[in-house]
Amino acid sequence: MVQQEKDWIMRQVKMLVEFVARLFFKQDEKVDEMTVDQAGEMGQLFVQIKGLLMTGNICDAEDALHSNFTKTKDYLRLAMWFYNELNAKPDEELISANFTRDEVYEGLRDVLSQYEISFPSIL
Repeated sequence: MVQQEKDWIMRQVKMLVEFVARLFFKQDEKVDEMTVDQAGEMGQLFVQIKGLLMTGNICDAEDALHSNFTKTKDYLRLAMWFYNELNAKPDEELISANFTRDEVYEGLRDVLSQYEISFPSIL
């Protein structure tokens, strides 16, 4: 992937996450920081996903996120945190976990579609 394309995808993901955060959560609430308390009813899933990310199991973490879908604000907050975390990872870490920038964008898009939030495809 060309550097410009990668940077563009990263900016798109960041803008989408920030937009959804402002739309659904408190103005000053940041999705790049999360605690078990902030995860609410998704606290156990947050701990599981965070552990998987720390060990480089990005695909398993995304599978856990998607298989535990509930149309709640807590789930949406967790999903925004998750994709923001992936977006911040260096390319080498994503590649070693067999994950791509395109998959970060598509995963975020899939979650948002569950909330009937749609936007044009960039890929």
